[in-house]
Amino acid sequence: MSMRLLAIAMVASATLVASTVVAPSAPAASCSGTLPNLVKDPDAGFSAKGFNYGNGRIRVQLHRKDGVLRAGRLPSGGAAGIVNPDGSIYTKLGWWRGVSGTFAITGVRLDRAAPPLRVSLHTASYPTIGFIPSGLTFPTIGCWRVTARQGIGSLSFVVRVTTVAKG
Repeated sequence: MSMRLLAIAMVASATLVASTVVAPSAPAASCSGTLPNLVKDPDAGFSAKGFNYGNGRIRVQLHRKDGVLRAGRLPSGGAAGIVNPDGSIYTKLGWWRGVSGTFAITGVRLDRAAPPLRVSLHTASYPTIGFIPSGLTFPTIGCWRVTARQGIGSLSFVVRVTTVAKG
């Protein structure tokens, strides 16, 4: 009889575990997004001095001065990121490259498991050195590290991806 009760308890336990639904998680409040480290020259256009974060090999224009990407309609009426129908977040970033090589961008969520960042680049349309635009799709909200590489150049930044609260 005790073996039968044990078997029933195991089945009930397995059923409870299998029916548990994990809700999407909110981004970690402790995610410290990267802040700009360069002063952007407003007259520099798409030259190296026109980007506010980076080094002598790769630079990027971080539009989020507080390290947070807020997707959805902002109070100003604009949008820094778009919430796609599947819940992913899309944004555009401009990059400057000062070394030759193949340009690649990767991204990984730091605060929990998630699919990798999806990247849209049109490298054939731009010279190997200088400006290139990118489209980044974050599959989930959360704390993300984005890394760009080209030749001997590498640049990473952290961004907290979230959505604008609907009021």
